[in-house]
Parts: sequence; C-alpha cells; structure tokens
Amino acid sequence: MKQHAKAQQRVRRTVTCAAVAAVLAAGACSSPDAGDPAATGDTAVTTTQAPQGAATGTDLTPEPSPSPDGEPGAAQAPPPAESPAPAPPPPAPGSQFGGHAGPQAQGQGDGTFLSVTNVRVGQHDGYTRVVIDMDGQGNQPGFDARYVDAAYEAGSGNQLAVAGDRILQVNISGWGYPFDTGAEEYSGPRTIGGPASGSVAQVQLGAFYEGVAQIFLGVRGGDKPYTVNVLQSPTRVVIDVAD
Repeated sequence: MKQHAKAQQRVRRTVTCAAVAAVLAAGACSSPDAGDPAATGDTAVTTTQAPQGAATGTDLTPEPSPSPDGEPGAAQAPPPAESPAPAPPPPAPGSQFGGHAGPQAQGQGDGTFLSVTNVRVGQHDGYTRVVIDMDGQGNQPGFDARYVDAAYEAGSGNQLAVAGDRILQVNISGWGYPFDTGAEEYSGPRTIGGPASGSVAQVQLGAFYEGVAQIFLGVRGGDKPYTVNVLQSPTRVVIDVAD
C-alpha cells in the first residue's frame, strides 16, 4: 500500500511540473520583448510600393508650373517683338535723288568711342545703300565724305585698288579699338562687292587708325549724288549713292 501511494505521488508531481512548464512557456511567447526590433537590436525594414511603370510616366513627369493667371499649363503670350530702328526715308520713286556729289561732313559727339562691327551693302529703288554698323561707347560718330582720285591707306600710305569709275572716301571719326570700346572685333572681309547693277561696284575697308575708320566706295558712272546719315539703336553710318 505504501508503495502504491508513493507511486501516485510521483505521478502527481510529474503532471504538476508539466503544467508549470506549459504555463511558463506560454508566458514567454506573450512577452512584449519577444520579436521587438528595438529590444533585440535588429533594424526594422519598411516595405514600400514599387514605382509605377515607365509606360505611364506619371511618376516622372513634374507638375506643370502654374501660369500667372493660376491655371496650370496655360499658354504664355510671346513677348512683343522689338520695333526695328528707323531708317532714313528713301527717295520717292521717280523723283530726283536728294543728295549731292560735293563734300559732306559732320563732327562726332562727346564721349563717342566706337568700333566697326559689320558692313552691309544692298540695292534699293533708285539708290545703293552701304551700312557701317558700330558699337561701343556713345552713339554719335562723325564723318567726312568726298570723292577722291585714289584710295590711300592711312598710316602706311599704301594705295588700295578699288573697282569702279570713281572713289567715294568716307572717314568715320569716333572710332576705337575693340579692346577699348568693349565691342566685338569686325571679322568680315575687307573687300565687299556691290550689286551687279547698282551704283556701288565695291566697298573697300581702309585703315582703322588714330580714331578714324576709312571706308572707300567704288562708284560706277562718275561722281554720283550721295547722302550720309548717322542712325542710332543700333549705331550705324548709312551711305546712299544714287543709281
């Protein structure tokens, strides 16, 4: 009997220990520290949604900038075009050219210090026009224009060959070197042909020397009437020779 009672006690102890072990195990699984990245030292990884496919393009296309009137993508009006600089009025068709063949001159304005930047030749109704574009400081170059028997380069004295029957020499004062005026240096040809049927057969650039730019116009048909005008915006000297 005593042995039977001892055996029953051992069975009860085994069952009790097993129950206690089960309770402890359940408590460990429900502990707030279990699996907590902050408690274990692991770094949490957050899963993000993959970007949209390139076929939609919505994730790569920025939102349109709002227009001044508040509507995105509204068409912007183009800036107004600048008005061209006024040109001297051309002679009326069929009328007598307003210039003359004698010497013409005008003094330069104070503070004028300009470089030649371009030379243009074109034929119009009743006259041929030569334009000398200039840039730099001031806007009032002077000039001295007259017909001469030959073209001599200032400084060197070299004679320049100029096509045509007569030579109209135009000395433009108020000229300066590009490194002084800040203007871009002229890089075009020194000899420029005129229109086939106009009064100007050729334009020959002479020396740019001691504040003066030399321009020679080879004129067909003798001493033709001409005019010289100084225009601004941009600054230029305009020479019209009657055809």
